[in-house]
Amino acid sequence: MTVIPRTAVSIVLLFAACSRPAQNDRPHADAVAVINADPIPLADFQFALDELRRAGKGYFANKEEADRVKRDLLERMIDDRLLLQEARRRKIVPDPKLAEASIRSLQQGYPEGTFEKELESSGRTLERFRRDTDATLIIFQLLKQEVIDRIAISRDDIEKYFQEHRDQFVRPEEVRVRQIVTRTREEAEQLRKQIQNGDSFEDLARKNSIAPEATQGGDLGYFPRGRMPAAIESAAFELWPGTRSSKVIESPYGFHLFQLVDRRPPRALSVEEARVEIERALLDQRGQESERFFIRSLREQAAIERNLKLIDRIH
Repeated sequence: MTVIPRTAVSIVLLFAACSRPAQNDRPHADAVAVINADPIPLADFQFALDELRRAGKGYFANKEEADRVKRDLLERMIDDRLLLQEARRRKIVPDPKLAEASIRSLQQGYPEGTFEKELESSGRTLERFRRDTDATLIIFQLLKQEVIDRIAISRDDIEKYFQEHRDQFVRPEEVRVRQIVTRTREEAEQLRKQIQNGDSFEDLARKNSIAPEATQGGDLGYFPRGRMPAAIESAAFELWPGTRSSKVIESPYGFHLFQLVDRRPPRALSVEEARVEIERALLDQRGQESERFFIRSLREQAAIERNLKLIDRIH
C-alpha cells in the first residue's frame, strides 16, 4: 500500500487551497470536494496527482492501489484546506523574510536561471510558487502554535523512553580520522613524505586537500563501519594510534591519506548522552499524535462533501 506523507505533498497541495477564492455562486460539479463551501476543483486534484507521479509516488500496480492512493491524496488535500482555513480565521500571516529566504534556499539548489524553468515544466510560475510557499508557512505557523509549542517533555518521559528503548542507544565501534585528498598519486606521495618527516597532517590538509573538510584540517569526525566507501572504511579502521599517515589509497574521489585521531569501542550511551535524540523522537511522536487530534477536531466542525466519481475517472 502506498502511503503519502504530509511532507511529500504539502507544498504541492497548498496552492490548490489558496489559488482560487471560494466561488459559492456557481455549482461545484467540477469539484472533487467542497470544504465549508470552499471547493477543491478537479484540475487542482489532477495537478497534485501529477506532481506525485513526477516525484515517483503516484504510479499504481493495479486499480485497487490507484484508488487507495487517490483517496489518500484527497484526504490530505482536505486536511490542508481545513488547516489553511483555520489559519486564515486566526489571521495568521506568513513572515515575508522567511518566505523569501525559503525560496532563495531552493533556488540555490539549481544552476543559475534554471529554477523558473523547472517550475514551468511542472505547470507552475514563480508567482504561483510564492503563493504555495506563503500558504505552507501559514500552516506551519498554525501547527507550531497548536501542536509543537504545546508539547512538554519531562525528565521522567526521557528516562522512561530510555529504559524502554535501550537497544537503540548502543553505538558500534567508531573511528575519527583526518584525510587529505589529492588529484594525483604523485602529489599524495609527496605529502606523505612530508608528514613522515614531521610536518603537520592537519596543516597540510588545509593547504592541499581538495575535499570539503579541508578547512577543518581534514577532520571527518566519528563514523562507524558501513557509512564510508569500502576503500576508505578499510583504511580508516586499519589505522593504529600514533601512525602519522596511512599509505596512499585510491578511490573514485581521488588519492587519499588518512590519520587516526581517535577510536571509540562499542558502547552503550548514558541517558544524558541520549537526551537530545530522545527529545527529538518524543517531539516527533507526540507531534504527529497532536496534529492528528487537531485535524480531527477541525473535521468534526466542518462541512465536507466528496465527489469520488470524479476521482475514479482519473487514470
